[in-house]
Amino acid sequence: MSAREGGTIDGLVTQHAVLRALILRELQSRFGRDNIGYLWVIGEPMMLATVISLLHFAVDQYAKPGMGPFPFTLLGYCLFIIFRNTFNRSDAILDGSVNLFYHSQITPFDVLLAKSVVETIACLSALVILMTVGILLGVADPPARPVYVFVAAAAISILTFGLTMLVAAGTYKSHVLGRFVHPFSYFMFPLSGAFVTMDFLPPWARHIMAWNPLMTIFETARYGWFKGATDKYIDPVFLIATCAVLVYGGMLAIRRVRADIHVR
Repeated sequence: MSAREGGTIDGLVTQHAVLRALILRELQSRFGRDNIGYLWVIGEPMMLATVISLLHFAVDQYAKPGMGPFPFTLLGYCLFIIFRNTFNRSDAILDGSVNLFYHSQITPFDVLLAKSVVETIACLSALVILMTVGILLGVADPPARPVYVFVAAAAISILTFGLTMLVAAGTYKSHVLGRFVHPFSYFMFPLSGAFVTMDFLPPWARHIMAWNPLMTIFETARYGWFKGATDKYIDPVFLIATCAVLVYGGMLAIRRVRADIHVR
């Protein structure tokens, strides 16, 4: 093994150790060890997703034929809260974690990645548990194309991570910008495509929503879960390009703001 390969392996081992420690710290600081402790990381999104899904199951019929209201809403909401929960915490992440940067091995990228991983695992775990219950109760069917569901979950996590880096860097220098983070996530709730298909929209709206990467993600997720869903609104090139641009831009922004972070 060359010295270069050995250095790469050592770096990956260190990165894994740092990420693992930050994830455990995030769980401890948010949920503690009282009551059910770390299980709250799954229990919290499960409770929210259950309430929303049952409400839509009772009164909402936005889904196409062949897409039951319960799995339709549950799939959309669980994926959306990956975006909402991660994005909503992006404005104060660097300020709240500044003391961690005393350790040279910990970078802003590590902190943001750890929080993103926690939210993604929590929301996907809630989706799997609740959808399994729905299947057992006969109100949902197993995914028709599981790979597409996995791709959609990965895409929304990566896209959100890129946005989070951009917002974290921007709000560290301008706290005024942080005032717009929560309103933006609320604004995106009806525009994300989590609860409506492209086929349900009028033609003029489809042309506009086709430029919304979240809509492509949810169309991908529905195509993966429901046998009768269509893939004609899925644009993989657009989605990959959007995720790549956001992540690259976010990494550049975090790199630039790192020099302005002063350890207290």
